[in-house]
Order: sequence, then structure tokens, then C-alpha cells
Amino acid sequence: MQDSDSNPDSAARPRVAVVNDYEIVIAGLVRMLEPYSHRIELVDAILIDQPIEGGPVDVALYDTFGRAGLEGPKLSQLLDKPEVIRAAVYSFDFDDAAVHNAFDAGACGYLSKTMSSEQLIESLERLANGEQVVVAPASSYGTRAGRDWPGRDLGLSEREAEVVSLAALGRRNAQIAEMLYVSIDTVKTHLARSFRKLGVHNRTELSVMVHAHPSFRRYGEGLTRAGATEGATSR
Repeated sequence: MQDSDSNPDSAARPRVAVVNDYEIVIAGLVRMLEPYSHRIELVDAILIDQPIEGGPVDVALYDTFGRAGLEGPKLSQLLDKPEVIRAAVYSFDFDDAAVHNAFDAGACGYLSKTMSSEQLIESLERLANGEQVVVAPASSYGTRAGRDWPGRDLGLSEREAEVVSLAALGRRNAQIAEMLYVSIDTVKTHLARSFRKLGVHNRTELSVMVHAHPSFRRYGEGLTRAGATEGATSR
């Protein structure tokens, strides 16, 4: 990251950190934001449990991939960091309960992943200026340039990949449904499609594949064999 002291214009740019567990998600967000370095300063890209380097952060952008439904505790943990001034959620899930939980935990923004890169930058600037910002999903959705997710190269949609990630971590269908604010039948549909795309037949095979595939690698921990085994028994 560029040293802010070496750039006289850096004080005018919001200082932003991106936060998630998955390396490929973080890398995608960084690629998405890099063309706007004249408008924001990307300070760090971290796992939520890691310290933030590079000094204070105006806005920590928390991507909920793999952590949906856990906004409250994780946001509280993020905002407990002395370097973080404000935090915003970046998510597919726009259920009223998800938005309310995020704001109750101290978030100042809730941003849909359907927004364009330009809209995201504008929202980060507004958040850094002290506004509360909520951007609801657009009527049509397309993959935004730069964004990435585990399993995309295997043909999984972002939502399928999120369901697969949670299943491989041992979450049961009912837990996944609650975390993603969808029905159990929707979870089952995503899993069935993912099984076909990945050529697996059960959760044991799914967990082994997820554990082995590099795009599902998580910052600082990785999926454990115990987690894969537990996921194999969850229905």
C-alpha cells in the first residue's frame, strides 16, 4: 500500500480497508477498487480477526461472503478495533432483519453487491463523510468487474459458492438458510445444482473438494479435516 505521508492528496481521500475470510474475495474487491485510487486510499485487506496495518481507517468494508447471518457479532468485533472509525456491510442479503442487525451492531452502511463500482465508490465517500448509506439491490444483476469468489472457476454462482462454503464448514441446511435469510428448500436447490456442477454425490465428496481447491482457501486458517468430516454428516 502507498504511504499516505508521501502523497499530499491522500488526506482528501477516504481511507478504506476491505474485510473477509477468503483470499479470492479480498483479491476481487481490491481489483474492483484499485482503478479508483485517485478517490479512495486502500489501506489494507484483512481477515476480520487480523489487526489493520497502515493507521486509522475511515471505512472498513465488510464482505459477508461465508459469514452471512453473523453481521452483528463480527461487526462489533470489527468496530472494537481502535483503527476503525466506521464499518459498512457489502452483501447479497437484503432482508430487513439483516439490515437492522447490521445497524444495531454499529454499521453505518449496508451496500448491495448489485451496485456498480462507481456507486460503491460514491457510497464509500459518503460513509467517510459521516452519512448513513443504504443501497438496495438493483432490479437486474450482473457480475461487477473485478469481483471474484471461491468456486467461480468451477462454474458456481456466488450464491451457490456461499452455500457450498458453509456446508463444507459443517453448517446444516437449516443453519445455512437462517444465515442467508432464505428457505431450506432454496438451500437444497443450491446444493443440488452445486453437486451437479462439481461432479460430487454427497457432502463428504463436496467437503473434500472444497478443502482441496485453492480458491476456497481462507486467510490464516483453511478448512480443517474435522470441519469437512462434520459437514459430511449434516443434512
